[in-house]
Amino acid sequence: MKFLLKIIFLTFNVSLLAGGTPLEIEISIGAGYDDNAMRFSENELSEAAQEIGMMGGAKTFDSFITKWGISALKELMINRKKSIKLRGFYYLSDYRDTPEKKYWSGGFDMSYRWGSYRNIKYSIRHLDEFYLRHYIDRDVSVSDLAACVFTDRNQNITLTHRLSKLIWINISPGYLQRYYSRPFTEFDLDIVYLKGRINYKLKNIGSVALQINRGKANNISYSSQLRPSSFDRSYETVETFIPIKVNKNLPIISEVGVSLRTEYRVYEAEDVNDPLHSGRSHMDSKYDIWLKKKLTEDIGITLTSRYRSRTTDSSYSWVNDLKSFKQLQFWFNIEWDLIYDKY
Repeated sequence: MKFLLKIIFLTFNVSLLAGGTPLEIEISIGAGYDDNAMRFSENELSEAAQEIGMMGGAKTFDSFITKWGISALKELMINRKKSIKLRGFYYLSDYRDTPEKKYWSGGFDMSYRWGSYRNIKYSIRHLDEFYLRHYIDRDVSVSDLAACVFTDRNQNITLTHRLSKLIWINISPGYLQRYYSRPFTEFDLDIVYLKGRINYKLKNIGSVALQINRGKANNISYSSQLRPSSFDRSYETVETFIPIKVNKNLPIISEVGVSLRTEYRVYEAEDVNDPLHSGRSHMDSKYDIWLKKKLTEDIGITLTSRYRSRTTDSSYSWVNDLKSFKQLQFWFNIEWDLIYDKY
């Protein structure tokens, strides 16, 4: 948390030192609902009703969620076409019925623009101590449950280039560190990835895009000489993302959108003593729909829903049951834009 507060403080101070453009601040407050907060499979939903330890500190499978955030954006103009943008943000999420899922996230962006849809951006994201659920630590036990928590640190560089009046592309190499808290440090991952995206502006309608991500996760605990486990949790992944937005000539609302995101993951493990990962793959699909409405020039609301389905393929039927799940989420957010300009 101190890391993100320092970034927001730095962005604010830069705005004071560099005059001429205002500091843009956005405050957001959201409420949501998750019908399967711990991503239980259908079989586990029945088991958890009998085995209270699987629930951790939760009393129900579903949960209401509150989320608030703040972001600050500062643009430093070099000339009419060139500028530098600095942006920092912080979000806090609280699952009312699953207290262990309270977490914060945030990040910082710095970009240099030299023309319309021509820029390069460095981004860093931090997800702090995200609780998945209680799992059995199978390296040491066949029955004892422990909280499974991980932290993400994600960095990438994005290059945006305009091909025509209606088409622009993004290319983004990145590096994600996903490290688990004890006793699940054997799952620690270093992930390198490359994203490619092509965007097309639909005249008088909105926009559509196609994004493809290719990534490789290295299980560093396995490859280390000091590894705590002899099992390899490395994997390769291919992800596709197709968002469609309509934000022109709409009555009442400002924007309506739908998106499809799919991830196909294949684990590299071949050890028959690790049936949880050996020969395993899965397809994770997320279907989103959202509506946006500007209430005033500075205040807007967003309604979002998501249906998520993961289907696992393994030689072991119990692994298929354990790692497959369905999830439904709803969100309501209100955003308030503020301008700070000492001049």
